[in-house]
Amino acid sequence: MMDFEGSTTSGVVEYGVVLLRDGKILSTETALCAPVGEISSWDREVHGIRDSDLSDSELFSENYRQFVDYRKTGMLAAHNRHAENNFLKSTWAIPPKVPDWRKGVGTAQEWGPWIDTLAIYKGLYPSLESYALVELVKQFVLQDDLDRLAENHCPSNRRKAHCALYDALASSLLLVRLASEESLSPYLSLGWLLQFSNGSCPQQELF
Repeated sequence: MMDFEGSTTSGVVEYGVVLLRDGKILSTETALCAPVGEISSWDREVHGIRDSDLSDSELFSENYRQFVDYRKTGMLAAHNRHAENNFLKSTWAIPPKVPDWRKGVGTAQEWGPWIDTLAIYKGLYPSLESYALVELVKQFVLQDDLDRLAENHCPSNRRKAHCALYDALASSLLLVRLASEESLSPYLSLGWLLQFSNGSCPQQELF
C-alpha cells in the first residue's frame, strides 16, 4: 500500500509504504523528500511539510530502484490509485520489465495494475456520504487500530491524516477488513479486487 504527499509543482515530498502479505503487515517505510519546485501555502496547510523540514532530504527520484523492487514483489495498492500512479509516472515514466500481475504470467512495463480501496469502497458501499480516508476509518470503526499502528510505525510528528505512512496504514486497514465481511469471503481474490478497482461492481452477486 502506497501514499504520497506532494503536488505537481513540488513533486513528492513524502512517501509511505506498507508491505502486506496474507492480511499482515510485513514492514513499513517512510521518508521526506526534497521538493523539485515550490511547496505552496495550500500544500503546506494540507500535509504540514515545510521547506525547512526537507533541508537534509534527497529527491524522490533517487528512490527508483526501491520502487521498482516494490513493483516486482507484488501488486501496488492505494486509496485513489490515479494520484499515486501519476506521481510515479511523472517521476519515472515506466519501470523496467516487471511481473505482469494482471495476466499472472509474463512481464510488463507499467506501474499498475493497482488495487484501489477508494474504488472498491465506492462500489461496495455506494450510499456512504464520504469516501475520504478519515471518514471511512470512522465509518468502519478502525480508528483505535490505526492509532496503535501509527504509534508503532509512524514518526511521532506524522501521526495524522495527510501524513504519507499514516494514510497508507489507514488504507491497509480498509483493505484487510474486507476479509471480515462474510458476504465477501467467497469472492475475495486479487482478480476480484482488481475488477472492483477498475469500476466493475457486480453487487448483485454479493448482497
